[in-house]
Amino acid sequence: MMQALLALVPPWVMLAALVGCMHGALFHLLFGNRVGRLPIEILIGLVASVAGGLLGTMIPPAVLAIGDTNLISSAALAWLALGIARLFRFC
Repeated sequence: MMQALLALVPPWVMLAALVGCMHGALFHLLFGNRVGRLPIEILIGLVASVAGGLLGTMIPPAVLAIGDTNLISSAALAWLALGIARLFRFC
């Protein structure tokens, strides 16, 4: 059952989600002050990175790309969203 569901998800979504989790955790390591905000920061990084991956599939191939995943747009959008969330005191 789970394999059938995972077969429907494109590989770039899984990689972008992993990149987003890593950048959310790194953001917390650098700028976080409470452990309770770590899940929120990881979730923001994950969602923004997947959105960046979607944006990256629409633009021409980048220098830093793994398959269809544009790592530059994924990382940039994750950090942008985390910075905006931090600016508005969301995380």
